Amino acid sequence: MPAERYCVIDVETTGFSPSADRIVEVACALVDGDEVVGSWATLVDPGIPIPPYATAVHGITDPMVGGAPDAATALRRARGYCAGRTVVAHCAGFDLSFVGPAVASEALCTMRLARALFPEAPNHKNQTLRRFLAIDSVAGEHLRAHRALDDALVSAHVLVACRRRFRARRTGEPWTAFARRTALQRARGRSFDELAEQIDQRHLLGRSA
Repeated sequence: MPAERYCVIDVETTGFSPSADRIVEVACALVDGDEVVGSWATLVDPGIPIPPYATAVHGITDPMVGGAPDAATALRRARGYCAGRTVVAHCAGFDLSFVGPAVASEALCTMRLARALFPEAPNHKNQTLRRFLAIDSVAGEHLRAHRALDDALVSAHVLVACRRRFRARRTGEPWTAFARRTALQRARGRSFDELAEQIDQRHLLGRSA
């Protein structure tokens, strides 16, 4: 039987509002079965200044995103990586609110999976699980907090750990049924047309300023 295939996605943004804020970085980590098999990431030009409070979290500055692709271009690339795979994210509702349905109409949430399968963890934040599950050691590298690629890789390893813990429980329920019942979230984000319109409006505002 072919290995189940996943695309774990993560975004960094200018803030928390999908209507007012913008993506500044997007990444995908590819998982086949219980193995992380690939990854991709790009900075994204948000078309607006990155607020200092956002830079304080992820370290991404305006000069860093100069010349980077816009959101619509970056998300088309991300959609290509997600094609034919189950999309996954940590706090999936947040990521989907920025990328979907341009990228995916639904995703499994690794926070929800970890809550169900690792109730003994101190909490189920991405970085707490990174330490609790010794993910740096498993990945063989130090993964930085609040950068899209490293966060996506942490979430990918959380997904793998959840799959292994689930199999050890031997409940008789198929993994796919359990995962969808426990952790599926649906997108309520912007389409490519809406992203393109947003970009056009930004350029018009820039020319009129």
